[in-house]
Amino acid sequence: MASVASFNEGWAFACLTEADGPNGRGDGERVTLPHTAVELPYDYFDEAAYQRRFSYRKRLDWVDAFDGKAVSLVFDGAMADAEVLLNGQRAVVHTDGYTPFEVDLTEALDPNGVEIELRLSGAENPDIPPFGGRIDYLTYAGIYRDVWLKVCDPVSIGTVRVETRKVLSGDRSVLVECRCRIRDRRPPTATWRAEILDPLGDMVAEVSAPLEQLTQTVELIGLPEVALWSPASPTLYTLRLTLESDGGSDRWDIAFGFREARFTPDGFFLNAERVKLIGLNRHQSFPYTGYAQGRASQERDAEILRYELGCNIVRTSHYPQSPWF
Repeated sequence: MASVASFNEGWAFACLTEADGPNGRGDGERVTLPHTAVELPYDYFDEAAYQRRFSYRKRLDWVDAFDGKAVSLVFDGAMADAEVLLNGQRAVVHTDGYTPFEVDLTEALDPNGVEIELRLSGAENPDIPPFGGRIDYLTYAGIYRDVWLKVCDPVSIGTVRVETRKVLSGDRSVLVECRCRIRDRRPPTATWRAEILDPLGDMVAEVSAPLEQLTQTVELIGLPEVALWSPASPTLYTLRLTLESDGGSDRWDIAFGFREARFTPDGFFLNAERVKLIGLNRHQSFPYTGYAQGRASQERDAEILRYELGCNIVRTSHYPQSPWF
């Protein structure tokens, strides 16, 4: 079964110079993520202050729990043009500063552990969105979101898509697309199971099948009456995916809701009822720390918008924002 743990503490941070070269490390100060590369004044600053190269380093020591497992790091967001080195060797390049990416540590990890370094640049690069044109916001450098250590079996669940269909009819269903990961070249003998649980944890539908290909798609039909999701009544169901194989096992629980959203010439309709949309545009930047704010601040921002300002919609311009928000 996969485990995911925070990997935010104990990073060594440094500003790099040309003298450091491609493999230079520089000295570092100990920081905890999320982290902004340059703490900025409240009211005015020169954006060139963070348009430099920076380094984050951390060592992962070997533990017995890694034996026979696939080990990786998941970066929720690093701005921008990130390059990850494992034991000094380039492993992953991820130019986009807004989307998560994963770094496989398995081959580099041995009983001596592994030295991890992430290098990034705050410079504006026209080859990397959103640069190359005119933008009305800033792109503060740093590993500004969480980092996670993921340990799973060689056969595991990779990505999942959940789609509800015909939710206002008696013929409602849920389409599930699951992509599995297999590290071993040998095809495993495996089965996977999909269950839908109601808010009380009772099962309302299930299906199981042998794992015949990396991407499996199934539609759960014949669902009983379900409670619809809305902001006033945010009812969530759980999709529970279970994978069992001779190469290991995995399980994911994914929350989702049944709802239909439509924009028409007569307005916006949620579950066939017209809703007046009252909202604001939200950037993810904060005073002093730029983009680097953790769970509490992100959730508090959502609470302010919803309960203090009375919004029922937010324009999350112009990029994927924190999962906590």
